[in-house]
Formats: sequence, C-alpha cells, structure tokens
Amino acid sequence: MNELETPEKSKNKTVGRISRLFQKKPKKKSMASSVSSMSLSDPALSKQNTYQSSSSITSSQQSIAMLEGPKRTTSLEARSNHHSDTELDSQKQMYQTDVTKLSEHLAKTQSKIKQRTHDMDILKNNYKLHLRSVRSSDDDPKSIAVKLLELKKSIHVLACELLPHAEPQLTTEKLSTLWLNLGDSIDQLGRPLPPERIQMLTEKFMMDVLVQNLNINIFPGLACNPEFLELSNWFDQYDTSPFYSTRLRQELSMLVVNNKSNANSDIEQTWKKCVDQSSAAVAAANEYGKKLRKLVEDTICLGSAIKGQEECITAVDVREGVQQFDSSLMEDEDGQTSGTIAFCISPPFVVKLSNRYEPLVKGRVLCFPSTTKSKVKNT
Repeated sequence: MNELETPEKSKNKTVGRISRLFQKKPKKKSMASSVSSMSLSDPALSKQNTYQSSSSITSSQQSIAMLEGPKRTTSLEARSNHHSDTELDSQKQMYQTDVTKLSEHLAKTQSKIKQRTHDMDILKNNYKLHLRSVRSSDDDPKSIAVKLLELKKSIHVLACELLPHAEPQLTTEKLSTLWLNLGDSIDQLGRPLPPERIQMLTEKFMMDVLVQNLNINIFPGLACNPEFLELSNWFDQYDTSPFYSTRLRQELSMLVVNNKSNANSDIEQTWKKCVDQSSAAVAAANEYGKKLRKLVEDTICLGSAIKGQEECITAVDVREGVQQFDSSLMEDEDGQTSGTIAFCISPPFVVKLSNRYEPLVKGRVLCFPSTTKSKVKNT
C-alpha cells in the first residue's frame, strides 16, 4: 500500500513541481541592501537626472524650432517671390498686348494723317490755281509789299538823279505852289529849301501822283469808274459778305490787263495819256522822261495787281498838320518818334484781314516837334 501511490498524490506532486518552476529565485542580501541604500541615499541624483533629461528635450525642441524657422521663412519668401514673378509676367504680357494694339493704332493714324495731308495739299494747290485764275496777276500780298518797296526805291533814285539839275530858289517857289495846304510848313523848312528837303518834296510829289493809280476804286482806261464806285458802295452797305464786291473789282482789273496791249483800245490810250502827262514835267531831259515813263507804267501794273487781290490793299489817308506820329504805321524822315505829321512823303499801305487792317508797308513822314511848332506859332 505504501509503495503504491494514489492518483491524488501524484497529481499534487506534479502541481508542486510546476509551481516551483515559475517561482523567482531569492537574491543575495548584500546586493539588495546596496541597491536599496543607493536608491534611498541619492534622491537628488534621481531628480537631477530627470531635470537634465527634460531640459535636454526642451533645448532640442528649441534648436529644432530654430532650425525649422529659417526654413519656413525661406519657404514663404520663395512662395512670395514666385507669386510676384507670376504677377509681373502677367502684367508684362498685358502691357505687351497693349503696346502692340497702340502701335497698330498709331500706324493707322499716321497713315490717315499722311493721306489727309496729301489731300489738303491738293486742295490748297487747286485753291491757289483758282485764285490765280481770277486774279489779274500771280501776285499776292507779300509780293505786292515787295513791289511797293521797289517803287519807293525807284522814286528815291530818280529824285536823287534830278537833284543836281534843280536851282534852289526856283525849285522852292515851284514846290511851294504844289500843295496849297502846306505852304506854311514848307516855309518852315527854309528859303531856299536845303537840297535834302528839295529831294524829299520831289519824292512826295511823285508819290502823290503815282498813288492815285494804286487806288482800288479807280481803273485807268475805263469810263465806268463812277458807276463802279457807286455799285461797290451799295454792296458794302447791303451785303454782309464782300464776295460780290471783290469779284466785281477783280473782273474789272482782269478786263483792264487783258486789253491794255490793244493799240486801238480806250484803255491803251488812257494809259498812254497818263504816262505822257507825268513825263511832261521832265520833257527837257529825255533820259529822265524815259525813266519816269517806266515808273508810271510799273505803277499802273502794280495797281492792277492790287485790284486783283481778294484782300483789300489800300493806302492810308494821312492828315498832314493834324495827325500824330504812329510808329506802327510810319517812319520819320529824321528818326523822330513823336510829333505832328507835317509831310507825308509816302503813305502807309495796309491789308484788310477779316475785320481788321494789318500794316503791309510802313509810310514815310516828316514830323515837326512840339517845341518847334510852338516857336513857329509864336513868331
């Protein structure tokens, strides 16, 4: 019975073996005491290790943050620069498109301007041709001004050539009788007249005679001068536009010019009569008579050119002994800048533009200063 074990005992024995297998083996006492003493005696060390580990983590995080900060900034700047570049490229493309459109528009505009300028030149040329067709000459106000200056110069040259043949006393008496209203003023110049005053009054006499042919209302060789003047005044009074009056004047001027070469015409006979009357004053000197004849013929032609203009070109009526000196219209013989006009050697010529008159050629006068005039009155 003792040698044979029951199943119950065998089972308990097996369980005990298994339990002993999983039990921990006891450690040595010295090791346990040293470990416990170290853990008990060094709490600060444990805390220090914990603190150091946490601070190192914090510093590591800060260093990582510091490293990541510039990277993030650089990334943002790169994104911003990329965005700016994109906007600039877009604006550049837009401006290039606008420049292309504007360049095309400019080219078209310049082409239109060029074409219109060409058309305008054609119109101006046609208008000039039309004006020349209704004028009695190819002159215009500028060329007429030049011819007026040439006329004054020719008169001056002829008077200079006649001066050596003038006897002072006799010439003074003759000149004093030419202008009834200027006798006193001529006496103030001296008796006998000085040579320069004889020449001045000779030029004045020739211009006074010749300027009548420059009157726009007188047509040498036509018997209808009074009727023309009456009709012209009627147009000026009742017609707001000067067109009809101007065209009538131009047509009459054209008629005179076209018929002056006809030897049997009244116009040619009248012109010849005017020339012969003017040259009679120097009949004794045949050489000067030819020069005077040429001067009269040139003046009549100039008068026809003046009458054939669209603009009204006329001589200004200067009131001698009354009117004051006007530097915008005249020049004084002695270079004076003020005073009363005593003699008008050659009148100013003006041209009418719209509703105003503009100086064309300045006149030539001789003024008496106020002091001289007062002394003469006292004497």
